[in-house]
Amino acid sequence: MHTSKRVLFLDLVLSILRLNGLLIAEGDAMTEKLDLTHARWKVIGAIALSTNGLTVPGIARVLGQSRQAVQRITDVMVEDEILEYRANPKHKRSVLVTLSEEGKEVYINLRDVQDPWAINVTEDIPAEELETALRLVRRLIKKFN
Repeated sequence: MHTSKRVLFLDLVLSILRLNGLLIAEGDAMTEKLDLTHARWKVIGAIALSTNGLTVPGIARVLGQSRQAVQRITDVMVEDEILEYRANPKHKRSVLVTLSEEGKEVYINLRDVQDPWAINVTEDIPAEELETALRLVRRLIKKFN
């Protein structure tokens, strides 16, 4: 028999999965005008929020995706001159992925769309609720890493 805590957790999992699907659809709709997909949006965001770029395995960890999937998308984005591979002073075989000059412009354009969207979506949600939700999601991520 399921305890109420297990039922709540499973409901949370299903809700997060549904939210993930909705966020992917929102991301695709939001970034379509910028000729991006949600997958590119996520990679650009992860790199832009890092201080000195990330390795492909680092991006994969941040996004919770396989290294191979991230490698495929970064290779295409390098070909499209949105990203650049740079030497990594900390690891000879694992290059850093950074935004190119064009990638920086894409990120600025992305922020012009993303920021109003984020403000609008969270307008009626208190910051304390967002902080609590973020703490819970980060705790759960740590349990599964």
